[in-house]
Amino acid sequence: MRKIIGLICLVLGGILIFQGRSIPEDLDHQLKNFLPGMPVYRTTYLYIAGGLLIAYGLLNLVWPRKKS
Repeated sequence: MRKIIGLICLVLGGILIFQGRSIPEDLDHQLKNFLPGMPVYRTTYLYIAGGLLIAYGLLNLVWPRKKS
């Protein structure tokens, strides 16, 4: 069960990072960067969430679980 959760987190993290990479190409994002006073944090949030999910997924797959 733990490996399945790890794989799901890896896939979701990859999807979020891919989404973050495609955002700067959108016309909406370029317009918000052009206008002053309109910060765009969505790309950063997607990168952070994707990185955390990938790290969690790798830890679930690699780190041995202690049996008690």
